[in-house]
Amino acid sequence: MAQWIKGCFFNTKNYFDSAGRCQKLIKSSLYKTEDRVEQGYKPEQCGNGVLYSWKNKPIGYYDIPTLNDMIFSKKLWNMIHENPFIKAAMDNHCWWGEDQHRDDSEVHFKDVALRVNDFHCDENGLVVADLDLMDTPSGITIYSLAKTGAIGTSSRGFGDLFDRNTNHIVDKKHPQTGLVDVVEEAYLAVSQDAVGFPAVPAAMALYSVEEHPDLTQSVIDLETGLREKITSAIIEAHERNPMNDWINAMFNSLNLADKQSKTFVLNDDNIKSVFKKTYPSTSKIASAFKRGK
Repeated sequence: MAQWIKGCFFNTKNYFDSAGRCQKLIKSSLYKTEDRVEQGYKPEQCGNGVLYSWKNKPIGYYDIPTLNDMIFSKKLWNMIHENPFIKAAMDNHCWWGEDQHRDDSEVHFKDVALRVNDFHCDENGLVVADLDLMDTPSGITIYSLAKTGAIGTSSRGFGDLFDRNTNHIVDKKHPQTGLVDVVEEAYLAVSQDAVGFPAVPAAMALYSVEEHPDLTQSVIDLETGLREKITSAIIEAHERNPMNDWINAMFNSLNLADKQSKTFVLNDDNIKSVFKKTYPSTSKIASAFKRGK
């Protein structure tokens, strides 16, 4: 039984490791952006239908687990790129993406916000793309948000997941127990959508009109601020409704992270214990981008 495969992430189970520590997010990245909107937006101002462009923006991992424990292989990404329908859509500038993930195998014009012009597998397990933010109602909303914060992009598709622990396709009888591979031959790629929190942390895009900005520190600050806000929200929710099972589970996981200060523990030892050698090091990613790739 096939299922939706959507690359956005946010739940207690995956945000913490087995010891209750907050998992480290991989940081990047380097990309070029072009802003086509002057002060005071007017629909007739540009005329080309594009508000904003990202060049070489990370949109996914290959051969690296996402935060929701899915692995998209490099072969799968290459198969998507060479799919005649996807290739024709990119060649004709119409591989559209929506303003959020929807449970639909079609992309609806009224919700279009993004366009993927091309993508490829880069170094360090990253898939990077050239994206346009479209001059549509949904695109204008995303543009306004991108001016003040980060916007995630995430893949939407339909297919099968193969569980490495059970050696079974994931279904109602065999639920996901750990790392799963997206089955290459069964995957139907639908779109790249805008999301609030993607399962690939590197796919968070910050607005900038500088050429080749180094965003490593910006993403670190974003990550720190996000965790602090999540911590505060969970504590406040627990104080208001301590009997709620879901809030209790969140609060207990938070206390496991650091029982004294109720903040997320984030240090080198914890990062190494969570990721070991599965993920590329931050220094390798940063050095690759600083070489001007």
